[in-house]
This record gives sequence, C-alpha cells and structure tokens, in this order.
Amino acid sequence: MHRVIVVVARDRLDLFGYFENIFAGMPDIKVLLDRRLAPPGAAPSAATDPPLRERRDIYDELQQRGFVMIRLW
Repeated sequence: MHRVIVVVARDRLDLFGYFENIFAGMPDIKVLLDRRLAPPGAAPSAATDPPLRERRDIYDELQQRGFVMIRLW
C-alpha cells in the first residue's frame, strides 16, 4: 500500500516527470497528476468546516508550489 501520494498540478508536467524519475522503484510512493475538473477561473470557496478547510489548504499549496505530498496513515 502507498504511504505517500505526490499530487502534481496538471500544468506542471515537468514536475510530474521529475517526481516519477526520482521515486521510481519506491513502492511506498505514488505520483499522480491532478485530475480534478473545475470551471475556468473558478476559485475555491471559503470553508469553515475543518475537513473542508484542510482540503482548501491542499488546493492552495498545489496552486502555489505545483505539487503536494500527502502522507497516508
């Protein structure tokens, strides 16, 4: 089972290729390209519920850095 998932923004194919090469042969790490669909120009809505807030934080990080690493327990 994967212990870490690396999600890469769909417009950062360079990072996707880089992470796939770096983590090749490491069965605990899975690299995925972001597949979420959102309308053009759509911004994430403000969320007050903690689980929703956490998802927004991940979305913001993905937008800013081009990737996010998620550790599974």
